[in-house]
Amino acid sequence: MKRLIPTLLLTLAFGVYAAPAPVVQFNADDTAQTRCPLDTVVWLNTKTHLYYKKGTKQYANSPQGGFVCLKEAKAAGDKAG
Repeated sequence: MKRLIPTLLLTLAFGVYAAPAPVVQFNADDTAQTRCPLDTVVWLNTKTHLYYKKGTKQYANSPQGGFVCLKEAKAAGDKAG
């Protein structure tokens, strides 16, 4: 019984956690828009995990990155730049 409780606590702690789904990236914003027609397309810098909206200086302006759906970026833990 003494071993069961720590094992049960570890199972509950790690069994409930689910890693976020990976963000699907595209090379063009219009292609990304077809994946999420009702969402905003943003540029995600994959190195910094910061996203930028259209009209900002950083939009589509980093060597590592791609166009993604805003809701997916947020769900994956990426932040606004």
